[in-house]
Amino acid sequence: MTSHHSILIHPGVPGESLTADVATAFGTRLLPVARGPADYSADLGGTGLERGLSHDYVEDRGIPFDRYQVIASLWDFGGDGERERASAEHIFNRPAELRRYWPALVFDVQAVIATAAPPKREAFPPPPSGVMDEL
Repeated sequence: MTSHHSILIHPGVPGESLTADVATAFGTRLLPVARGPADYSADLGGTGLERGLSHDYVEDRGIPFDRYQVIASLWDFGGDGERERASAEHIFNRPAELRRYWPALVFDVQAVIATAAPPKREAFPPPPSGVMDEL
């Protein structure tokens, strides 16, 4: 797979709220995927999106990927990196503005572009304790 932008999200709230808020952020209907690593996909007008409720990423380069539950990966169908980044930033902004999630916008799962957190919390979500802490 070529380089792409991803948005990782740690919910901090019950999953039902996250699903509704993420759908609003995407601004389009997400279609269920029958097979593969993603559970939903969408065409965002030239940019493809796949959302998964789990992933296999671990901490790397100081980025605690393993602390995030949801991953949304985006790629531009025409290879336009600027349009892809603009779409990713637009989608990242919705959960960031709500201030009840820990979203992280990353490029190629190697470089963090932006993070957000609930008020008075650290930039990255807390380590898992076996039970979701912020319910």
